[in-house]
Amino acid sequence: MTSPSAWLRSNSQHYLLRDSQARVARRRGYPPPDTAGSLFWTKVFIPIYRVLPWGLRKRIMVAIPGSHTKQWVKQGLPEGPAV
Repeated sequence: MTSPSAWLRSNSQHYLLRDSQARVARRRGYPPPDTAGSLFWTKVFIPIYRVLPWGLRKRIMVAIPGSHTKQWVKQGLPEGPAV
């Protein structure tokens, strides 16, 4: 069973990808792929996400546990000779 944050990330990525593919297809003159799906994701989440400024999106992503990548651990200076 996946965690709620993993489920949220997976679904949001899925529906955002489908929306972007449909927008690119329309712009290039191709028929868009089928974007039918959950009413919440297609009619509520996607339109709201697209109008949010990037700074707010980033803060939301960082606030949700497990939805962001972990930072690299800062290492100290190397000790001793390199060879």
